[in-house]
Amino acid sequence: MIDALHFIRPLWLIALPVILLVWWLVRRRDASQAMVGDFVAPHLREALTINRDARRGLRAVDGVAVALLVTAIAAAGPTWSKQASPWFTETAPLVVAIEVSDSMRSNDFQPTRLDRARFKVMDLVAARTGSRTALIAYAGSAHIVVPPSTDPEVLQPFLESLDPAIMPTPGAAADKVLPLATTLLGDQSAGGTLLFVNDGFDSGDVAPLSAFAAQPGSPALAALVVGTDDGGVALLPDGSPVMADGGGRLDTSIDVSLLRRIASEAGVSVVRASTGDTDATPPSSLHSSIARAAA
Repeated sequence: MIDALHFIRPLWLIALPVILLVWWLVRRRDASQAMVGDFVAPHLREALTINRDARRGLRAVDGVAVALLVTAIAAAGPTWSKQASPWFTETAPLVVAIEVSDSMRSNDFQPTRLDRARFKVMDLVAARTGSRTALIAYAGSAHIVVPPSTDPEVLQPFLESLDPAIMPTPGAAADKVLPLATTLLGDQSAGGTLLFVNDGFDSGDVAPLSAFAAQPGSPALAALVVGTDDGGVALLPDGSPVMADGGGRLDTSIDVSLLRRIASEAGVSVVRASTGDTDATPPSSLHSSIARAAA
């Protein structure tokens, strides 16, 4: 039990010795004043001493010291919950590549897959206090949205502005992300991770992802797949369904067998998104998968 104890804000613990030092100095001063009374006749000392009984027991300074100690410990944030992986709380870099395609308009995750992906990315980034995170948006082409930053609030407005309508090329070409991620990670590629947040991959992604993962010093690969196996209806802002090139509504189902190929052949740690937020806050399967990938 004691092994699980840790503090969220340990710098507050520095106040403990300061509080104890001040308490000791005040007590010492009171003791010195009491010694002066030893030179006075006992019957006069008793008559002249104010609050004689209080001076023999607990004093106000004792209560104040206890209150300050408790406050400092509480401010330090003691917790017995499982600590997040150090990968998420220190300096290991992460590149998030979010898919911004028409299939991400699907409503099988409310309000849409893209909206739910935004929420999960923000939860993930907020959990990585002090770590560098970059953002790439991709569809048929890939584009750097935010360079590596340690401030989660920097990403939020850019995430909220992402929409398939602003992407210059339709599609979902995950391989276009790879050279951009390498550029963003730079000489930290080997210790970083590229996380895809999408609704699956195309069969054409298997070969380039596998080749990329096999390169010496390449970042680890992980994916958070947002959507259900059967999919939903992808709706345009006017409420009409997105139509496929060959006619009919766009198919937004997820190919589970292809996800298994991506995991086995390219070494991608694949996590299926949940409808809640437990998969993007530590401890979670997503955090565990990325921690294993970066190890």
